[in-house]
Amino acid sequence: MALLLSAHTGRASAPGAWHLSAVRAPEAWPVATGEGVTVAVIDSGVDADHPALEGAVLPGRSYVDIDPGAEPRLLAFGSDPGPVYERAFGQADPVGHGTAVAGLIAGSAESRHPGIAPDAAILPVRVLDDENRYHDSAMVGAAVEWAVDNGADIVNLSLGGHYDSPPFAEAIAYAERHDVLIVACTGNQHEDAPDEDVWFPARVSDVLAVTGSDQHGDRWRTAVTGGETDLAAPGVDLHAAKPGGGYKTVTGTSFASAVVSGAAAVVRSAHPEWSADQVRRALTETASAGGPGLGEGIVDVAAAVAAEVLPRAAAPVEAGISPVWSAAATAAGGGLIGVSALVLRGGRGVRRGGRLPGRPRTMAG
Repeated sequence: MALLLSAHTGRASAPGAWHLSAVRAPEAWPVATGEGVTVAVIDSGVDADHPALEGAVLPGRSYVDIDPGAEPRLLAFGSDPGPVYERAFGQADPVGHGTAVAGLIAGSAESRHPGIAPDAAILPVRVLDDENRYHDSAMVGAAVEWAVDNGADIVNLSLGGHYDSPPFAEAIAYAERHDVLIVACTGNQHEDAPDEDVWFPARVSDVLAVTGSDQHGDRWRTAVTGGETDLAAPGVDLHAAKPGGGYKTVTGTSFASAVVSGAAAVVRSAHPEWSADQVRRALTETASAGGPGLGEGIVDVAAAVAAEVLPRAAAPVEAGISPVWSAAATAAGGGLIGVSALVLRGGRGVRRGGRLPGRPRTMAG
């Protein structure tokens, strides 16, 4: 295992939210704000009661039993809200990591710190324990598949580890087959440590791998990068929501990944007919130049929304081993989330024309 260091025209960005202007999100809002798009945040849960996320957080699911004496269960709709209910649906966050990620993606435009896609919906899926870790990568893979089956258009994975996991990689392939874009962080490392490899699952070819940049457009000194890095986004000194209300300052590739997931939601909202591959290419092909180690560059939301991206020609299908499985078949292992300096608004995403038929979409199951 490994440890991570862890809206429309007239809407103004919050003072001090340098990352919004750095990725030109406000310039894209007159066109699209993420409305109609669902982003699954597979993380530590999301505080659905945070004012900036009011109405944005759908009922999700928790894979974590934090109290053996009161095991979270997927309650029937209509059950009285309360701690067990919120835990069962991923709408509580004892750590704060998932709430920060969700706020950066979909914080309300009327809040102090808007998200990149302020009208996107958040589907919370809890896989991280109270120590912000996961020990069963197959469980995280199951969470990805559940999110795909329950309406996610984009899946944000602000987590990872050093070891590959075939079950987790197969879940990523499942998402790709169902036209769901996976965004993941490349990982963080100690400043004085040797350079690390890009973390799994970010290093899987079907994943949009995101590293972190600073206010100068350079790679943040503890952000992992490598040949698998696709894109960069601001990941330093960001103001993000914290459980219970209020905000905190966060740093790390976890939060850069959230910025790119928000950007993807805006693009998908602006171009509902586009495939996940077209959204991915719009983001990478319009990125602005930055320093070394930033993949194709720093995400530019306005440029990606304005881009013209044609669908790829269909490739002949060949029998054989899935490239995603092949990339991960070397080992199986757990992962450990990385929190940086550590430190959810309603509406259902709808499958759109030209995409694969939807899987069963019950909100809890």
